[in-house]
Amino acid sequence: MRQDMRRAVTGAVVLALLGLAACTRETADRATAPQEPEVWWQTAGTLPTFPTGPGDWAPTREPFFPPDEAYPRFALPAGQEAYADLDAHRLKGYIHELAGIALQSRNDGHQYWGRITGTEYDHQTTRWVAEQFRRLGLEEVRLQDFDLPPQWYPTSWEVSLTGGGQTIPLQTAYPWWGSRTLEGTLQLEPVWVGLGTPADFLGRDVHGKAVFVYSFPTPGGLNHTARWSGAVERARAHGAAAVFMILGIPGNVTAHPTGKDPQPWTDLTFSLGMEDGRRVRQMIENGLSPHVSMRLQVEARHDLDTQSVWGVLPGTTDENILVMAHSDTFFQGALDNASGVGMLLELAQHYASIPQAQRRRRMTFLTTSAHHAPLPDGGIYWIRDNMDAFWEHTALIVNCEHVAVSSTYFIGPNLVGSTAVAARRWYMQGSDELEAIVANAFKMFGVTTYTPPATGAGGELGLLRGKAPGFHVLADIFYHTELDIPALVPEAGIESTVRAYAKIIDDVNHVELSRLRVK
Repeated sequence: MRQDMRRAVTGAVVLALLGLAACTRETADRATAPQEPEVWWQTAGTLPTFPTGPGDWAPTREPFFPPDEAYPRFALPAGQEAYADLDAHRLKGYIHELAGIALQSRNDGHQYWGRITGTEYDHQTTRWVAEQFRRLGLEEVRLQDFDLPPQWYPTSWEVSLTGGGQTIPLQTAYPWWGSRTLEGTLQLEPVWVGLGTPADFLGRDVHGKAVFVYSFPTPGGLNHTARWSGAVERARAHGAAAVFMILGIPGNVTAHPTGKDPQPWTDLTFSLGMEDGRRVRQMIENGLSPHVSMRLQVEARHDLDTQSVWGVLPGTTDENILVMAHSDTFFQGALDNASGVGMLLELAQHYASIPQAQRRRRMTFLTTSAHHAPLPDGGIYWIRDNMDAFWEHTALIVNCEHVAVSSTYFIGPNLVGSTAVAARRWYMQGSDELEAIVANAFKMFGVTTYTPPATGAGGELGLLRGKAPGFHVLADIFYHTELDIPALVPEAGIESTVRAYAKIIDDVNHVELSRLRVK
């Protein structure tokens, strides 16, 4: 039967094997090359089950993420042939290009890397978007400049663990926004406090020590137990000199949360991968009297700027549809938010191919930066505060953000990929008629979502609540981590989503603006 299954796999496939090292910054982006048709299936191996021994949390195998050809695809529904030109493979190409800009920042030697707001890689991204707008035939293409307030920017850091006559570098240690510069090297005794609940701190003296908190993803790198349970703040309140949040994704995956606090920056907090966290815990358990050494240099960078990018497709009325995506990111940012920028471009190409006489409403395409950085008078905040006349004539806000991600599972101590697209948050602001249009399109094209809609938008759309009718889906498993890589953004998921978004736009264009708004 195994041979039969292998023979059933046809066509060119991509080797998407990512080892434990691939969960680190060195090889998460390992180049993939075409393989013989059977290789991806053979490489997947057998399903892991249980740990290797009592108390051993180490993964027993390398994670495997299947190629795009492995995912089931929804056939184009009958009567929806107008959306056949929306090409997920082309969209995935945009994701690779944008991830490549982020990787270049890392390859140029930056520890704090990605399409970071205000850096040359942010500017490279906005120029690239403007070039794409012009190539696709959008009109009124322009870059809108904004000066940034002082930006928190860590230039270098190093964390190591010493005990039992050995020193181990904790390579996944990653400073949180707002952490302060250290004068020289700081050495602290580590204290393990489990999940960091109040019970975990009872009778514990953590004052002046390095507190290690284990955090379950709920479901991902930005949303995890230590964040919403108050564990990190609790450790600080108990006098911890430093706090380490161990992200419970099997392997050694680090994360970076968004921060927007102005100066002064006084905290000292790091993310840490699960394998590095396990090494700390084992030294404590084995009575090796370990200590943690850390070095961190942070700058306040001044005189930086960033850009929003605008482009327009004229319609036949003075009403608007706004299609938007943010372009900045940490790490590769394939999901967050190369997938959104790529979908915006795919929608722009689709509607640019339609004669203006058939476009009822003017379509404005916009990318914003500073989603992950403070910019109170620019980016999405400027849109919110300075475009009242625009909002009065806007029928729909289409937010393209975190479009689709592969569904993964924790099997024993292992991270296991799948050929399924993960469910997403979804949000809609507007009338019941608009809600029905959105829900019907998701169902028609196979866009998987959580069962209840979100009570708040989140993302860029969250700052435009009440401005105009709008909607989005938002996948949130691996964003803000080094596993936010193209291999985990499946073409099957972005294809169904971009087609559903176009269907919603078209259906909305048959509805009067007054019927889209909440009365």
